[in-house]
Amino acid sequence: MSFSMQKQSSRNLVISPNSQVAYGGILADGNLTTRQRADSSSVFSAKASNRTDKAMIGKGSEWATDDQITSWDTDGTIKGDADVFLVGWMLAFIFGQEVVTGAGPYTHTFTLPAVTSTMPCTTIYLEETAAVHRKFQDMSAKALSLSVPERGPLSASLDMVGTGRWTPVTMGALPALVQAIYLLGSDMQVSITPAGGALVPFVGRQKGLSIKIDRGTAPFQSSGDGLYAGSNVSGDGKFSVDLTIAAEATDDVNGWFEAGTRCDVTIQTNPANAYQVGFTFPSVRIKANKVANANGTVTWALSWDETTTISVGGASAVSAFIINNTPAFLIPA
Repeated sequence: MSFSMQKQSSRNLVISPNSQVAYGGILADGNLTTRQRADSSSVFSAKASNRTDKAMIGKGSEWATDDQITSWDTDGTIKGDADVFLVGWMLAFIFGQEVVTGAGPYTHTFTLPAVTSTMPCTTIYLEETAAVHRKFQDMSAKALSLSVPERGPLSASLDMVGTGRWTPVTMGALPALVQAIYLLGSDMQVSITPAGGALVPFVGRQKGLSIKIDRGTAPFQSSGDGLYAGSNVSGDGKFSVDLTIAAEATDDVNGWFEAGTRCDVTIQTNPANAYQVGFTFPSVRIKANKVANANGTVTWALSWDETTTISVGGASAVSAFIINNTPAFLIPA
């Protein structure tokens, strides 16, 4: 039997800086403007839940004799090397609000909403094979993960959930593929300022670094919605940071850990770079510290999360920014 196999390289993924005006809507082709490079593990899927009579009696068989779909669920993951548009897009949808300054490049500052739990949603377009093309609408960010290597580009991964809606459709034309600007681990700098002390930059000492933000997003299902949820809502926000730093003869980070010293932590691209990303944690108590090994040298493996980071003066316990060429994210369309 002869058939035409499909290459992974023929798959296409298109995203938009826009959010949807409302749940149940869908972004038009004209708003899906970014043909995004992504890892082949980036996959979106629709799943049906159902009821059957398999466990019931009175049907003369141990097997089901009827079947009915009761709901649809959609989810997916976008993963890839961290270019400045992709990371900005991920940060915008995981935080849910931004303030933009500048006239280009633009500085986007992201914080978590203090009250609103309804997550912004957007539409994702995918071409899986020559025949299977779909728009997944009502998709919201659930969890973001950034990994910072010593060399090479940052890697970024965003898990998303939807209300279950998806539409088989083919875009009129794919947007042109544009040159990406990648964020490099070799440009990332960590600085820690202990309470009552001076800022300590760790350039030259920092090794592994990962940042995770989890909004606990889930479809909000209620009776009367039909087979699809009415919206996606966030849960209690969580985040975690794991950072490995080379130890030196004079103690610093371990002393802060043992004393429970609160620290202001900033993680950001070299400020001399035109395009940057960064995170601020205004009051961190290091949760764990252990001796590790890297290249035959002693290192400290530090970690902190939302349970040991507090808000100061009403500010968010975590905030982020990115500088790129996108005028704004989250504009309803």
